[in-house]
Amino acid sequence: MRGGVRPRRSVRFAAVATAALVAGALPGTNSAASGGRGELSLAYACQFASGEQDVTIAFTQRFPQTATAGKPIQPGDLAMAVTIPRAGVTAMLPAATASVSAESDLTAHITQGSSDADADWSGLTAPETSLAGTDDVVLTLTGKAPAVTVTASGDVAFSVGVLTLTLHPRAAAAGTPTTPAPGPTTARAAGTATAAATDTNATTADGTTANGTASDGTTADGTTASGAAAAGDVTGTCTPEPGQDAVLATVHVPGPTGTTLPGHSAAAGPVAGRGGRSTGHASGADGTASGSSGPSAAAGRAGGTIVPLDQPVHSGVSTCGKTPIAPLDPRRLPPVSDTGIVVPMPGQPAFPPGPMCGFAVGFSNVNKLNGAMIINDPHAKPVLAEVNSGQRKVLDYSKQYVEVDSIIDLRLPPSASTFLTFGFMPTTADVEFIPRGVFTVVQTGDDFFGEPILTTIGGYQDIRIHNVRINGTPLDVGPDCHTAKPLDIVLHGRKDSGLPDDDGKPDYFIDAGGPLTDEDLVIPPFTGCASHGENLDALFTAALSGPGNSLNISQGPLCDPINVPESCLPEIPIPQLPQRKKS
Repeated sequence: MRGGVRPRRSVRFAAVATAALVAGALPGTNSAASGGRGELSLAYACQFASGEQDVTIAFTQRFPQTATAGKPIQPGDLAMAVTIPRAGVTAMLPAATASVSAESDLTAHITQGSSDADADWSGLTAPETSLAGTDDVVLTLTGKAPAVTVTASGDVAFSVGVLTLTLHPRAAAAGTPTTPAPGPTTARAAGTATAAATDTNATTADGTTANGTASDGTTADGTTASGAAAAGDVTGTCTPEPGQDAVLATVHVPGPTGTTLPGHSAAAGPVAGRGGRSTGHASGADGTASGSSGPSAAAGRAGGTIVPLDQPVHSGVSTCGKTPIAPLDPRRLPPVSDTGIVVPMPGQPAFPPGPMCGFAVGFSNVNKLNGAMIINDPHAKPVLAEVNSGQRKVLDYSKQYVEVDSIIDLRLPPSASTFLTFGFMPTTADVEFIPRGVFTVVQTGDDFFGEPILTTIGGYQDIRIHNVRINGTPLDVGPDCHTAKPLDIVLHGRKDSGLPDDDGKPDYFIDAGGPLTDEDLVIPPFTGCASHGENLDALFTAALSGPGNSLNISQGPLCDPINVPESCLPEIPIPQLPQRKKS
């Protein structure tokens, strides 16, 4: 990538940039808790008058595991431990400061599906903290958080954002010995102090005059000419450093996706009431930004921030297509114990087809590129997954073991992706997913026996890249730029609600749907990628291939046209995109 003939170097540079667009072949994992105790530590950059100061903030807060649409979700008290390096404290505060207290206003982001709103969690305070010693200073701010109400089912994510931090320095009382302050140090990006050499009233960069008196009338020991303690608050705006997952917790709101409460418009934008403000990100049914008037606004003033769910996407489909007929992949099947019984038994006729179908949508990301892409976009004619359920059962009564095996035909449509590669270069391409046979579904466990129901869905697909453009200029990658071997995809789901080891996360069950994840998807090397005779395989492989990628899918409930025909009517629902988890 460094050096080389200039024209060829530009071609290679463009090719690597193009590779970033496949950040969806394959969002990242979310480190936040699902309800319960939310704990999160983030790096922040704070802009103070003395310059930019790096701080670390640890958040702790309790959340309910689940909530009900239309009823307030009340987070617990927030504790926010702000760690400021000693050098930064020295730079920001007067030299004679013996202790400091603090207060802060935090902006919280509340997200449900593609609806979101900001809430002001203000009035966080920290008691007076001594500055004795030389260690970094930790200020623990605490306070109440307002309630949040959502108007429909779907996971609600609570994220932390920008905050203002105000420090209240306090000098030691007269006659009280203090620890001498370290020598002059500035925060990052702060200028160095320079003394005024000629004018005794000239002000130096550290805010004092040449005679040792500060420009606000205080002397170098932090007192005024009359001996009173100096008063001068220090306020800064703190922003999370980029590339961090700021989700503190997620609260599950169960119920049929897309249902709304009477008096609430599903298409209304986010409305903030007491303690919140609207971001205006959501759109009305006509595609224009919604206002904050009407029933939603009134409810917001009464109960905190309201986040209405977007207008549900209608599939217009009420029946399944062709039922897949194919053998189960023996490589995906667990071994059968000596006491296990396989049904149908050898020599018996196969079970009749069990046609079912449903929609599965989601995100994928590439670890190297830190970018995401929608899979089976719900707003762009998503494709049904066709299921042939219950093709084989394995029973072992001595071990209370139950296994049900099925197959799924998942033919995803091509995805058009746009990425800012290298943070500035717009890159677009079409990413095509080519199935290598059907997926095998293995479901084990039975809640009747007090066991979680575990589901794995495994299969193979190729990735092909074409129609590549760099900043609008076409880049020829050839007609057959694809992975050298198929991706080995293994999606995992779990249902354990009501069991002692319930992890509190949303359940997955093949009939009812839910979240599916592959947290370690390996992207194989690329082949067939060429541009005007130049082999670009190595560049795409270097930019994309490797482990640590993830795939997050949300499956909707399945239509069962034979046994439960009403499950298909009036239409088969399209689920919401899963809440991102960070790349």
